[in-house]
Amino acid sequence: STEQMAAAGNYLYVCCWAASNRILKIDTTTDSIVGELEVGMQPSSLAIDCYGKLWVVTEGENNRDGEAPTLYRIDTEMFYVEKSFTMNHGTDASEIAMNGMRDTIYWINEDVWAMDVLAEKLPEEPFLDSRGTMYYGLTVSPKSGDVYIADAIDYSQQGKIYRYTTDAELVDEFYVGIIPGSFCWK
Repeated sequence: STEQMAAAGNYLYVCCWAASNRILKIDTTTDSIVGELEVGMQPSSLAIDCYGKLWVVTEGENNRDGEAPTLYRIDTEMFYVEKSFTMNHGTDASEIAMNGMRDTIYWINEDVWAMDVLAEKLPEEPFLDSRGTMYYGLTVSPKSGDVYIADAIDYSQQGKIYRYTTDAELVDEFYVGIIPGSFCWK
């Protein structure tokens, strides 16, 4: 079962999510798997930065004794884990997004986090506190850099979208359908 994909050059990178721990590298000119990389349990989201590095977040095993969620920076050329950033046990990491310059990575781990792609450690403070919300989706406008966050609220009523500036100032908010989880830019 795949969760997400990202393309760079002639290669497609695919998360193998369901009870798995692999990222596949597929040559799109031959439609063949040319690499398989082991990461943490349940890789769920990925993106490619301005340096051509692949970023992957894993959910881990959602309990205090299991594997913690982890953020990985992967060298796409040699296809190996260049750096890993381990998060707290019992949290739920997901939803990688890049800004338009692709030099800042955002992700959800209860709160919304932001980090320069050249950073050597996780930030100590979140970009945006969860404030008891159920953050479920995330994107960044490739033009303005505004950060859009989907709140599932209670998974049964209309969800809400919050739009923030790059300084984490609320611009506006609006209701959408039930369980908003994905965004698309054209």
